[in-house]
Amino acid sequence: MPDQSTYECLIIGGGPAGLTCAIFLGRYHRRVLLIDNGRPRNYASHGVHGFLGQNNIKPGVLLRRGKAEAIAAGVETCDCTATEIARLGDVFEVKTTSGIFRARRVVLAYGVRDELPAIPEIEKYYGGSVHHCPDCDGFENTGKKIAVIGTGKAAAGLALKLLQWSDDITIFTNGHDRDWTEEHVSKLLMHGIATKDEAIIAIEGRRQQVNALVLSSGERAPVESVFFTIGVKRSCGLAEALGCKVFDDIPNIVVDEYKQTSVEGVYAIGDLAPGSQLAITSAADGAIAAIAINESLLPPSRIV
Repeated sequence: MPDQSTYECLIIGGGPAGLTCAIFLGRYHRRVLLIDNGRPRNYASHGVHGFLGQNNIKPGVLLRRGKAEAIAAGVETCDCTATEIARLGDVFEVKTTSGIFRARRVVLAYGVRDELPAIPEIEKYYGGSVHHCPDCDGFENTGKKIAVIGTGKAAAGLALKLLQWSDDITIFTNGHDRDWTEEHVSKLLMHGIATKDEAIIAIEGRRQQVNALVLSSGERAPVESVFFTIGVKRSCGLAEALGCKVFDDIPNIVVDEYKQTSVEGVYAIGDLAPGSQLAITSAADGAIAAIAINESLLPPSRIV
């Protein structure tokens, strides 16, 4: 168990962003505590894609290696959940399920959560043949018969983006209104993307491989993979409670070029920061924040 003395930095979240930040700060010989509750966003994924030199590595393996590297660099870790953060003078007090810790800097790396479509047993296929990120999993579905579940501009945009990998794409609104503009309709028709409005009452498949979506009309629509865009939200409300400025229309926290939030001494990285939501860009965020945090902790006599 970590002790109660003040850390130079406390990182909330042990994904690629939080671990990379911890590793760099550890290499600066900073006293760092990383806390994580073991519930990453990509828990269901079979492999991380596009991570240089680690393509298709299982998320759990990547995180275990990262944690071991952080510990080797001197980082302390705690398996717990942060429940509250408050500023006390020039330090932050972080309440967790394992006690109260204090730190001069805080990094928010707890990520976001994806809302799954309201379809029976869909989670069974999530990460196998059901995905939320085309940048992560589009390539692996090249040439397949793809279903897009969603409505509005987001669904139209996702379907059009997936044309990078397949020309056999159908949007399923799952019983909801399409909520599209004439421009969306024109673009979808131009590229041969069909739309089905009936509710999806079941998924047929074997193990984690989807074979068909069963509609309320009785139709059995054959598909080989599913992408969805329903909604994304921050994993918890720590940033808002602390007073960090957040965006209204996207689940991100406002940060500057060094990943510092509107609250001095508090940084947000990974999927909480605006931009691409990939493991490799999250890791880059962690490095950027760590460099800035280290410099912010230097005494004036060492800064030119």
